[in-house]
Amino acid sequence: MNGGQARPTIKTICAMTGLSTATVSKALRQSPEVRPETRAIVEEAARKVGYSTNLHGVQLRTGKTYQVAILMTTPTSDLVEWEGVEYAQLLSGISHAMEGTRYRVALYPIRDYNEAQDTVRRIIRNRLADGVIFSGTRPDDGRVRLLQEADFPFVTYGTTEAHAPHAFVDSDNEGIVRTAMQRLFDRGHRRIALINPGEHLSYGRTRLATYQDMLKSAGIDYDPALVAHGILTPGFGREQVMIMHALKDPPTAYICANEASALGALSGFAACGLVHGRDAVINATDDLNVSAYFTPPLTTFYLPITRPAELLGRHILKVMAGEPPERLQTLLMPDLIERSDDRLRTIERP
Repeated sequence: MNGGQARPTIKTICAMTGLSTATVSKALRQSPEVRPETRAIVEEAARKVGYSTNLHGVQLRTGKTYQVAILMTTPTSDLVEWEGVEYAQLLSGISHAMEGTRYRVALYPIRDYNEAQDTVRRIIRNRLADGVIFSGTRPDDGRVRLLQEADFPFVTYGTTEAHAPHAFVDSDNEGIVRTAMQRLFDRGHRRIALINPGEHLSYGRTRLATYQDMLKSAGIDYDPALVAHGILTPGFGREQVMIMHALKDPPTAYICANEASALGALSGFAACGLVHGRDAVINATDDLNVSAYFTPPLTTFYLPITRPAELLGRHILKVMAGEPPERLQTLLMPDLIERSDDRLRTIERP
């Protein structure tokens, strides 16, 4: 634009395109909520009025990129780090928290933990973002160490043990297992199986420690044959039911860490001739709530992914603004949805 003209704003682009302020703002931040064709219209209008040049000038003056890097594991045949989460829901929740700010989400797909560390190093070295969000935390996490050593703002979806306090959002995994175990104890179950994520993940370790503590408090010996760690796929859930059903004293209840493994466990019931509610029961943790449509519907601990996703977005904004990370540590307790009593009962065979 000519020097005599007013500096372009979002309202300038709105007037050119006929789009709302919210839509234009989301499009400029590359929000997944905006259709590609709409984003193209907004970007073309911004180019014509010089809005992008204006933003670049702001970045030069402030030293900020106005981007938040989201490290997200892409599913492969041998690794699924953040099971059950749809990209659109996660990105939508984080983007929603950033509405009305200059920040936009920059997605960094990664294949595994090592690539995640390399990506964090590159972001820090080249200052590709002003903050980082990632999931799949480990008790001693190299990504956390890199970011803390560089004094680089970040928030994790998950907790750690071996580091200085940092901002995080997570499900209350201890609360989930304590509530599930006590509920099953109250219904007469003593042989309870735990279908768990890998022990290298923080939430897998937390769930196992809580499971063991609950058994001890109930005076029940810990049996490692009733615990399985692995990638939480339907195939894994099915396989573990078939293995555990063959035990001399098989489980009467299964606690599955997600809906995918719970669906597989139901398949294992069918393969072994088990009837849910007569021979054993299944409980699950989920973020999509599709277990309401399983046959039979399962008791679950439901936490819609939009809740932690929006908190991740709010927390990173506060961390980048200088708020102490100790104030930005949130555990969310999912809602218990009881779809069956889960006591074993006599059911007439067909």
